Amino acid sequence: MPDKRRAGAHSIVGVISARGGGDWPSVVALAAGLRDRGHAVCLVGDTSTAAAVRSTGLPTVCVPSHLALGGYLDPPLQHLLTSGEAPDPAAPNPLVQWAQACAPAVRAALQERQPAVLLSALHGLGLTDLLAAALEVPWCFVNPSFYFGEDSARPWDADFRSPGVHAMRSWFLPLSQRASLVLHATDPVFDVPPARLPGHHHYVGPLLWEVPTDAPAFLSAPGPPWVLVSLSTLPQAGELAIARTAIRALAREAVRVLVTLAPGHARAELGMVPDNVYLSNYVPHSMMLPNSRLVMSHAGHGIVMKALYYGVPMVLVPWGRDQPGVAARAEALGVATVVPRDACDDASVAQAVRCILDDPRYTERVCTVSRRLQAEDAVTAAWVQVESLWTNAA
Repeated sequence: MPDKRRAGAHSIVGVISARGGGDWPSVVALAAGLRDRGHAVCLVGDTSTAAAVRSTGLPTVCVPSHLALGGYLDPPLQHLLTSGEAPDPAAPNPLVQWAQACAPAVRAALQERQPAVLLSALHGLGLTDLLAAALEVPWCFVNPSFYFGEDSARPWDADFRSPGVHAMRSWFLPLSQRASLVLHATDPVFDVPPARLPGHHHYVGPLLWEVPTDAPAFLSAPGPPWVLVSLSTLPQAGELAIARTAIRALAREAVRVLVTLAPGHARAELGMVPDNVYLSNYVPHSMMLPNSRLVMSHAGHGIVMKALYYGVPMVLVPWGRDQPGVAARAEALGVATVVPRDACDDASVAQAVRCILDDPRYTERVCTVSRRLQAEDAVTAAWVQVESLWTNAA
């Protein structure tokens, strides 16, 4: 049972944003772990993240709705996409602009909490850095994907698709370098650390958290094994092609297929689906993966880590953002086949699916990874490092 009376408890605040897509569940996993250690933990986010984390019992502070991060971040991202050019070094960082707009309201809401340390998701970097400086406290960046920096093992252009490569290098990296502590919520065997990992960086393993919900009735029905087709929680233009090709490739296989869609996905674009295909809104992946034979996805880091944790091989079609880097690492580990975005057609996807289903070595390799990950405790490894921020300073 959690020790609610432990001496030395501290106030901790985590900063998350729905605009980050899948980057904030790692912070929630750590925040819940720190709460269970007896610390007073609060999350700063928006109305959608507040609703999502309600089940944890963690108190939340909402950024005013008219100050949504997308209003600051999306226009310059669109400019990068259309121009193909790196940001002007003299131009303001939109993450910092958003932070400056939000900070007064957030600081007022946190006034009585007097946090000893702040936690930040990727898209919360600007606000967390500003708050930490104003409150004169250390802060921790919970990196939701692979290590990125000028000493990365792979070229930036190979790991990130434009405009993400420019945004990461110009906006996110400089802010992340200001963190007192960086926790990489990934597997160091999957993402081999750089030769000289900075001393305040630590790999802790996947920090997995999902919004709980009731399982759809069809999941409990007997039948063939499942294939999970998962797309971005923050939809990307055109990525429904992954689901369409997956449905056609799996129509005659002895499997049942679940395609999970976010509210921004146009379900009608999938057309009629075969009898072995189920379409659904959000379903926790942990409900699906123990009974799944295969995962097909956009190569988001979150779904790839969950597939590794539950021992399910993958077909990956990296669509954008950091997904090329995630897919390349999964392929190098021998647990996935990769179909390039510009080759996402029926023939290529069908060949990749058959490769996984016909070759038991993919399942053997991913099960080896699964056993190791399930024997580890990423949340404990993470809170040990967070607590070191004040124990080392004492």
